Amino acid sequence: MSTTDTQSVPQASLDAARAAYAGWRKVVEAELKGVPFEKKLVTRTAEGIALQPVYTRADTAGLPNLDSAPGAAPFLRGASRKGYHEALWAFAQELGFGGAAEFNAALLSDLQRGQNSVALSLDRAGRAGLDPDAAAADVGADGLSVADLADLSAALDKVELTAVPVHIRAGATALPLAGLLAALAQKRGIDLGKINGSLTADPLGELAARGALPAGIDALYDDLAVWTTWAEKNAPGLATVGVDASVWLDGGGNAVQDLAFALAAGVEYVRALGRRGLTPAQVASRLRFTFAVGPQFFMETAKFRAFRLLWTRAATAFGLEPGQTPVKLHARTARWNKTVLDINVNMLRTTTEALSAVLGGVDSLHIAPYDEVMGAPDEFSRRISRNIHTLLSEEFHFTAPNDPAGGSFYIEKLTDELARKAWSLFQEVEKQGGFLAALKAGFPQAQVAETAKGKFDGLDKRRIGLVGTNLFPNLKEKTPPARPSATPEFAAARAQAVKARRSATMTLRLKFTNFILEKTHHAEKEFDAAVHAAAQGATIGQLFAAIHSGGQPDAAVTPVTPHRASEGYEALRAASAAYAAKHGARPKVFVAKMGPVLQHKARTDFTAGFFATGGFEMIAKEAFETAEAAAQAAVASGAPIAVLASTDDTYPVLAPAFAKAVKAAKPAVKVILAGAPADDALMAAYKEAGFDDFIHIRANVRGMLATFLKQLGAL
Repeated sequence: MSTTDTQSVPQASLDAARAAYAGWRKVVEAELKGVPFEKKLVTRTAEGIALQPVYTRADTAGLPNLDSAPGAAPFLRGASRKGYHEALWAFAQELGFGGAAEFNAALLSDLQRGQNSVALSLDRAGRAGLDPDAAAADVGADGLSVADLADLSAALDKVELTAVPVHIRAGATALPLAGLLAALAQKRGIDLGKINGSLTADPLGELAARGALPAGIDALYDDLAVWTTWAEKNAPGLATVGVDASVWLDGGGNAVQDLAFALAAGVEYVRALGRRGLTPAQVASRLRFTFAVGPQFFMETAKFRAFRLLWTRAATAFGLEPGQTPVKLHARTARWNKTVLDINVNMLRTTTEALSAVLGGVDSLHIAPYDEVMGAPDEFSRRISRNIHTLLSEEFHFTAPNDPAGGSFYIEKLTDELARKAWSLFQEVEKQGGFLAALKAGFPQAQVAETAKGKFDGLDKRRIGLVGTNLFPNLKEKTPPARPSATPEFAAARAQAVKARRSATMTLRLKFTNFILEKTHHAEKEFDAAVHAAAQGATIGQLFAAIHSGGQPDAAVTPVTPHRASEGYEALRAASAAYAAKHGARPKVFVAKMGPVLQHKARTDFTAGFFATGGFEMIAKEAFETAEAAAQAAVASGAPIAVLASTDDTYPVLAPAFAKAVKAAKPAVKVILAGAPADDALMAAYKEAGFDDFIHIRANVRGMLATFLKQLGAL
């Protein structure tokens, strides 16, 4: 992945590094006693990258761009020469409220307590150009319900819009919401040209996430061209074109897919708007990319550095000078790995993810409240998230070193590998005719689904751990109540309020919506008409319908299904809780501990952790000397599952006797062996004796527990 000359490293230095590594590896391989080095110490990632246990100067020898400076193309080390010394990243905290009053109260409070920007995302209804009475299920979902100028004015009441950056996510088209913002600026006597931040549309992102758009993609590209052209003259401080790549990671994808598909979407926008008269430089200067930050700390830091390399390469292919290509990067902590169970662990997850983003050099960052999975945040969770920004910037001084990740052998090598793999995947998208064509063919969706399948397999088998969920679960915890911002009651109230306001202003705005319907095909006149209509009370739905009158949406595509890594285990725990509510106790597992502590402890502990992830209650109060005594106790316990815990060398004697005795007394009991039989013959013998299954480190934990719960009628 080359855009500049490679770094020159003295040969003597390389020779010394290679000799030191060779000596170290020789010692390590001796300690491994025949176990392959690659199997024991090399980690394979979801991106197909082999992470080495040690990196040296030799690993970065010949890598391009290592001599580049911060603020200089290809922007490996950041877009600014002085990094966060020059401009701190924006604390772009989304607030998670569907109603304007709640949003405004939280925003004013948080701006006084450290937040340094406004982040507003329309709800799913608004992002599709619909009013609340036209999309009840989407009102307040994943954003703020805004229908007209009154709503936007209430949400931003008493906020000095020229004092802090304002970032607004509009959805499939920005024209209606941009009209509202311009009308609000006029109402307050604010020069829109003095507002900095973004008001972006991302029809490709909406198509990927939802599978369909409210209008044809060409018409939405037209909207984007109108807004970008108008903003260049009247709102130069606002980015207008968004690329939201969070859909890929939150759908279970990996960092290479994040990078490649974000790059492909950005290139698609440059081409589409180019066909509408905008130059690559005009579009590139208005782009803002959003990435989710996942749990792989160094991978995520490298991801942001790699994307700047990738975008520089793509932009120069469009004829831009290298210095014209710095890219605006926004990050949000991922939803993928946030859990309902042991919810406080999410604080740790968001902290490390935020640090990854900061080390990667993002321009703005949303650190999700730890209770985001439950719906609207409370004051405490918002404060914790806000304070993470403060800790990273003021307490830990990650603003002090410029590009602190620069020069790390590990991160530099990882950055290069990510960039190369992402560029290769991007080229596959290009061969299919570009990003839109690839979406229609289902290529990115299939890629992400395959990666998600692998991740879920790792989660099911606990090769991938989630503390508090599939590792070290706390069965005594109380799950916090859900606080959804999208409810039928809220949707009904919003619909009623908007209907009343629409009726009251119908005559006043009729001439302005008619003007839009005339299809002037003149960007400034068309947008000015939208502003006038918005000022008279036109709603987002009316503006969208007027602008797109007579148009038809394109055919749907396969959407990227959002996932959370913990969802399968949370379903098990919910089923166990429902079982307990009905039967007075959680499903029980009897553990037959055989012999002294050293004989059974390892597998007793393993069994406890295995079944606890599904919410099972373990009965394991005493140890037994004979299989018959253990079987008698298992039957007497009334537990529907009985597990034998001992050692491999004792199982040939203990296991058959235990299983036969339990099955003879109570055939319905599921008899489980803790451990994997050494060979097929032994497994067959144990099954013949009555064992139903075996639990071990290679077992599909979630799948087995789901089967047990189904057999109990709990799932």
